[in-house]
Amino acid sequence: MVVVPRDFPELVARAEQIVAGTVTSVSEEQDTAGTPWTLVTLSDLTVFKGDVGTTLTLRFYGGGTGAGAVSIPDMPTFTLGERALLFVAGNGRDVCPLVGIWQGHFRLRVDAGGIEVVDDSDHRPVVSRAGRHLMRAAVDAPPAQPAMTLDAMRQLVADELAYPTGADGVVP
Repeated sequence: MVVVPRDFPELVARAEQIVAGTVTSVSEEQDTAGTPWTLVTLSDLTVFKGDVGTTLTLRFYGGGTGAGAVSIPDMPTFTLGERALLFVAGNGRDVCPLVGIWQGHFRLRVDAGGIEVVDDSDHRPVVSRAGRHLMRAAVDAPPAQPAMTLDAMRQLVADELAYPTGADGVVP
């Protein structure tokens, strides 16, 4: 699978919904053609963008087929009870309902101070925004800055929605 790099303004602009929530169900099904799908349901939702009910079920290609399993490298996976921030687009229509596959998947955790903070899909703390990009802590090194709080990320999304960054990186 070829994945186009997406910067922060693109994640926000391309997302139909942006939500933070808790994974309450992970199940598998096959459609009428026998294609396997994994269904991930989130509840306890905080909606940053779009219309969402009290729960959101996302449909990812892959899963058990009865004769084995189908998986795609780099497709996000989820576990029950996990908290996630997701940039959703194409749910029920695309192979992966997240903008930029793993790029639209952020993991949420509670830090030592009891604050909910944001990590990327590889568990690297997101520490800031620099221009069009979210900055992550260096691999194999303690972060020079604390991880970004979920509230700070919510504000970044709100700011981007209110004042979209143009293609040249300048607010129009």
